[in-house]
Amino acid sequence: MRKIVAGLFLTCALLGSSSMAASAKAPPAGSIQFDVHYGSQGFKIGEARHDWRIAGTRYEMSLSLEAKGLAGLFGLQYEQRSVGSVDAGGMRPERFVVDQRGRKLESAEFDWQAARVSIRRDGVERRSGSIQPGDQDLLSLWHQARRVADSGKAVKLTVVTNKSVKQATLEPKGAETLKLAIGEVDTLRVRAWAEQGELDIDIWLSRQHGLLPVRIRIEDEKGGVLDQRASRIELGETAAAAAAARNSTQN
Repeated sequence: MRKIVAGLFLTCALLGSSSMAASAKAPPAGSIQFDVHYGSQGFKIGEARHDWRIAGTRYEMSLSLEAKGLAGLFGLQYEQRSVGSVDAGGMRPERFVVDQRGRKLESAEFDWQAARVSIRRDGVERRSGSIQPGDQDLLSLWHQARRVADSGKAVKLTVVTNKSVKQATLEPKGAETLKLAIGEVDTLRVRAWAEQGELDIDIWLSRQHGLLPVRIRIEDEKGGVLDQRASRIELGETAAAAAAARNSTQN
């Protein structure tokens, strides 16, 4: 009987710690280094760095991806930046920017009062769309996915890129254990997808790191796969300060 009781107690303790890890608050600042793989064979083509900082009701985040070799020559080098506020509903982006080498600056400007987003190239509007609370840009989606993973319920939302406004579903896909350069990681996977096949993103969120994104796999409508896998995680204001310094020289 003692063994049974002890076993039940251990099981409850493990379930409790798992739930706590899943719902833990994400660190407000930090940086994640990724190895970038491309294609069905998963060849490593470069590296990416994701920085974020949440201070009070404001956030800023960026992703700098640099490919090597032929991938770099074909233009797979860019920086994405997202800034906005944080409220009870999560991330509320105000501006999303894509700065790709050799191309004009592209951005998405969110006007929440007018419930409208404007997609621009070199400052000139190319298209627009309607938005509502909960809608995200392509980068803020990485952190908003935490709420869906934590709730276990799928949501409908609009995902805004530098080129389009896509109606999508963000849904939890369950727990998975990944073997990454940072070690073995227990994750919750969330998938964002559009019915027309124009958007297909899998985001793995680490339970050991407050549901931070440690793997992001993007498949385009032509079947091309870009897979980013965490190789290093730095947390705290030091990482955030370095990110802010980089962003201030680029904005």
